[in-house]
Amino acid sequence: LVKRSVQLRVFAERAAAARTTTLRVTVHNRSPIPLQQARVKLWFGARQPRDQPIRLKVGGAGAPDDVLVFEHIVKQLPAEFADEDAPFTATEQAVNIGSGASAEASVAVEVGTLGQLNGRIAVEFVSPGTGQLLAVGHRFGIHLLQLLDCSFAHDQAAVQPANGGLHPLPDAQPIEVDIGRVRTQFSVPPAQGISPGCLLVLSTKSNQLALHIISIADDAQTATCKWMASGPAPDLLAVLPQLTEELCAQTCVSK
Repeated sequence: LVKRSVQLRVFAERAAAARTTTLRVTVHNRSPIPLQQARVKLWFGARQPRDQPIRLKVGGAGAPDDVLVFEHIVKQLPAEFADEDAPFTATEQAVNIGSGASAEASVAVEVGTLGQLNGRIAVEFVSPGTGQLLAVGHRFGIHLLQLLDCSFAHDQAAVQPANGGLHPLPDAQPIEVDIGRVRTQFSVPPAQGISPGCLLVLSTKSNQLALHIISIADDAQTATCKWMASGPAPDLLAVLPQLTEELCAQTCVSK
């Protein structure tokens, strides 16, 4: 009963800076029994170079017993991630969670190399009835789009140039994107129209990719775009297929 009453939530916010994202972690105890010295574990992993580990900065707000203040630890791969081929950054913290109460934390995650970021969250606690160790957990993923600074521009002149400015990528296939989805992802103001010539810009600290909108469908639901890039941007070009997949999820297709 206690195990079924523990809820875990992980919400990834959009990047405040390139190669970073912030996770909002919440553990809610809906059972009538307090959880004493529960151990909350958070693992992150990606195919990162071993000399560029994932970095964490953790904060929270509230009473000491209600805040998850993780210690930054780099460990060997947990058994749960034996199928992955890169080291994980792990954090772990003991916390008391009263009946009907929640423990929360914000975790700023920074990666050295762009790539899909995989994670797992778990809470372990001793059953007050049997004395056995119980665990509740699940996996989650952080998409590339959540690790890039996404912005909207009326035209190329409105883009802050990086590394020589944007130029077309002739070998990249045009893609079709859902206008409603990119409005949200690229923070397009509700009153702002999306029309041919506009750009959807994806930035790191030194390089940029952009989708140059070349046409709008008759029903105004989708837009056809061509890729552009600033100078040599190997980190972004390497993940172009994955970005295309994320931008074209479900309703959209590459042409």
